Amino acid sequence: SISFGNVKDIGSSLKRLDVGSALSVTELLDICALLENTGRVKAYGRPNREDAEPDCLSALFHSLEPLYPLSTEIRRCILSPEEISDDASPKLRQVRRELKNTNERVHTQLHSILNGSARSYLQDGVITMRNGRYCLPVKAEYKNQISGMVHDQSSTGATLFIEPMAIVKLNNDIRELEIREQQEVEAVLATLSELAAAD
Repeated sequence: SISFGNVKDIGSSLKRLDVGSALSVTELLDICALLENTGRVKAYGRPNREDAEPDCLSALFHSLEPLYPLSTEIRRCILSPEEISDDASPKLRQVRRELKNTNERVHTQLHSILNGSARSYLQDGVITMRNGRYCLPVKAEYKNQISGMVHDQSSTGATLFIEPMAIVKLNNDIRELEIREQQEVEAVLATLSELAAAD
């Protein structure tokens, strides 16, 4: 069976396109699904033989326009409701590469601390996240042995989650790259929305 999804929602999305709004990932995927189903309906209505006589529905089937280039581009850029492809734009690919490299540098620095002389100051030999920053769980009595910023503490107060000074700049870089990544994702959605509006 062929489902055309929530036509009311798609109608709302099309109205937003008319006023120049950028659509969300979900809205673009809904439009893509509609176009793909339109293509299936058009194929279903195609006569089996070249010499087949047209019937009363032939003109309707013929008038359907699946807009294959648009649906193909949406599928190329949007892998799922939660994931935009690295290949959606050169800038997005570059930002994500920088983000991956910076994350690796942070982990290298933190593992160096974990496996070095500071090991005895730590509650656990793990890397944790607090407020979007990479931190180490330091025993409260050794807080002055690890130079850095305290972001949190355990419920008992026995552990402080400290961001070592050695990685503060790298954590800042990660935050800036995450903002740039979001901006690039929004740019991709805006471009796809412009294509949809043009068609």
